[in-house]
Amino acid sequence: MTNVVENESAMGVVERVNDSEVTNKWVEGTLGGKVTVETVGFLMLGMWGEVVSSAPDVDGIVTHTYSMKQSSEPTALSVTRVTPLKTERFTYGTVESFELEAEAGGYVTVSSAIKARVGESTTATPAFVEEAEFTSKHITIKTSADLAGLTGAPVIKARSLKLNGEREATAFDPLGTDDKPEFDLGTFEAKGEFVVRATSTEYEEAYLANARHAMEIAMVNGDESLVFTASKVRFRELESSRDRDDIVTATISYFCEFDVATNSSIVPVLKNKRASYAAA
Repeated sequence: MTNVVENESAMGVVERVNDSEVTNKWVEGTLGGKVTVETVGFLMLGMWGEVVSSAPDVDGIVTHTYSMKQSSEPTALSVTRVTPLKTERFTYGTVESFELEAEAGGYVTVSSAIKARVGESTTATPAFVEEAEFTSKHITIKTSADLAGLTGAPVIKARSLKLNGEREATAFDPLGTDDKPEFDLGTFEAKGEFVVRATSTEYEEAYLANARHAMEIAMVNGDESLVFTASKVRFRELESSRDRDDIVTATISYFCEFDVATNSSIVPVLKNKRASYAAA
């Protein structure tokens, strides 16, 4: 991406532009794929900004608890792209979004929009490690009146689920530079939707009452897991499908509000065998 200024100085002709200059440049794109239990932690670090990792338990499992960094300065990542044509490293990588998606019968996937500085030539060899993945059989969603009720709450029989974390990043180039941008982060919000078969009126009633809920989205594969917990969730939209000869479904859109009691809107907790996500 580039920002171009156009020279519109009077030249005695009808053409509006007689020259142009690039004043700043950066790159942006999307990383995505299946949710793997170690790699996903880096995208969450870029999105939430802060993480505290415990000592490993007797089975070698480390608990990584993420929290939203209350600053416009991102926790930047470096991204390396290796192709047959060239190998480049993109620094100051800033995560703008974290989009989790699950559908019955498929893998749980994630994608993140990232902005970074223009790539520089480097040498790197990709390394692939075996990681646990999550399918629809590993993921559950629960709601209850409060956090304490989540443990005993029934699992929602959802057809699909989406969770979106968003925080827009704006490129800033100080005077005297054009290719070393810094990225200023805006406000954060977490929201999503899930689809269920329409078997009761509970979601409609909760939507109309603007009822407050606690919500848990949990992915568990053996000893490793990824759990998102939100203590103040409200349903923002409710849409029903009424196609002829098809099962009636309800799509419930939810929004995670900031809760003073927990000092958060949504908290991810990742458990795996990686010791830390601190910078190498």
